[in-house]
Amino acid sequence: MLAGVVVALGATTGAAWLHELRPGPVVQAAAQTADTRAEKHQPPVLTADEERFATALWAVHREATRSAVAMSFAGISYQTEDRDARAFARKIEPLAKFFHDAEMQVRTMSTPPSLSVTQGQYVEAMALYAKAADEMLKFTGDGEAQRLGDAHRMDVSASEDMLRVGEVLWPGQYKPH
Repeated sequence: MLAGVVVALGATTGAAWLHELRPGPVVQAAAQTADTRAEKHQPPVLTADEERFATALWAVHREATRSAVAMSFAGISYQTEDRDARAFARKIEPLAKFFHDAEMQVRTMSTPPSLSVTQGQYVEAMALYAKAADEMLKFTGDGEAQRLGDAHRMDVSASEDMLRVGEVLWPGQYKPH
């Protein structure tokens, strides 16, 4: 008889424990609200042409992201460590070339009409990065500190443009900036 009581008590305790672990109505309602919000914020599916453009742009974007970070770090390194204008110029020159080339490459990509604004934003981002790199290179020649401030503002604006494009073409992408 004692064994029966212990088993019954154990079963009752287990059932109560499982009942407490179940999400209550408030938690279920919150989960349903979150699910509804997640469903509403799903971007539209890209068409085949849009997907081709996104894939082609991704090849540029991958390198543009890396180059943008490298340019920022070069500026930070110059300001905080070495103050060697020649070394700074050597770091920026290939980045400036990349951004000029990337601007032309993106500008000439075949783009579906539905993504023409997106393409324009990306072209503008590459142009701003190129202009920022040019300002940095001018700084290495004339020492005008204002050029670095101007380059930084262009860099931030270009980064924001790239992020906007990324949200259209690659939502949820890791954002290094």
